[in-house]
Amino acid sequence: MTLGAAGIRRLAVTAQAAAALGIGAALVRLAGWPWPGAIAAGVAVILGGFATAIAIAFAFTGRGLWVPPGHRPPAPPQELAATRRPLRLPEALRCYLNEIRSVLRMFDWLQPFRAHAPFAPPADALPGRAAPPVLLVHGYACGQAIWLDLQPALAAAGYRCEGIDLLPVFGDIDDYAHALLGAMRRMTATYGSAPLLVCHSMGGLVARATLQLADDEDACAGIVTLGTPHHGSALARFGGGHNAAQMRCGSPWLRALASAESPRLRARMISVFSWHDSIAGPPCTGWLDGAGHIALSGIGHVSLLRHPAAIQAVLDALQELSARGR
Repeated sequence: MTLGAAGIRRLAVTAQAAAALGIGAALVRLAGWPWPGAIAAGVAVILGGFATAIAIAFAFTGRGLWVPPGHRPPAPPQELAATRRPLRLPEALRCYLNEIRSVLRMFDWLQPFRAHAPFAPPADALPGRAAPPVLLVHGYACGQAIWLDLQPALAAAGYRCEGIDLLPVFGDIDDYAHALLGAMRRMTATYGSAPLLVCHSMGGLVARATLQLADDEDACAGIVTLGTPHHGSALARFGGGHNAAQMRCGSPWLRALASAESPRLRARMISVFSWHDSIAGPPCTGWLDGAGHIALSGIGHVSLLRHPAAIQAVLDALQELSARGR
């Protein structure tokens, strides 16, 4: 039996709760603390660990640490690079705190306990407009529950959404491509039109690999990537599984993927990314030559799944791709 992202996260939440309880019990026994205060201290230690890990992630990605000089992403065009700016201290703090909240919500609530929650039904399409279906593709070590904050906005705009869980969790991206291609073809048969893809993080790489597998650029109506490390992630060297190795900056897999793509295919992609992503970095990794781009600031990697500016950027990208297909 394959353990999915939800099962892994339930185990992690159980371990966190046990660790907090253990710390509390130690404080009661060794320091004579009252139980309420001891448990609160245990929870604070666990939360502090989360906060520290996220701060380290921001530092690694923002500075491109552990990325060999020859494997750094190519510089974006001047007009795109001009959108990058440093954050003032209040903005940086808000970005950091939002990412902590988002990580806790996604990984300690939605993924472990809302994995089978249904998506919101689509609102009626606007007169004269038939919104294409949308297939939501999650990222590394995640499941389709990560979309539960963003998907209602897509449904309100009239998009019929479905998700996919990519298994095994630490598998090969090329194997995920077979599963995604099957889901795309099922949606095309069901709705009578090829789906648009909205892909978070690694999901964007899966989508690109899928179109290579399909050998048919019309297999989907377009791709919106959200926080996808198109040129690799500095933190991927610390991840487990074959998929993490494939996402390392300058990996042979990434180079082969890029060399196989045509300009026409790239032109049907829109990359939504944040200059201050906490996972998909160095910062220029969200840029992809030949694709469209919507650059954001002050939003962390997991926060992209629920931040209002990121949700609006996804809607704008979908509207643009839908208009091209009419």
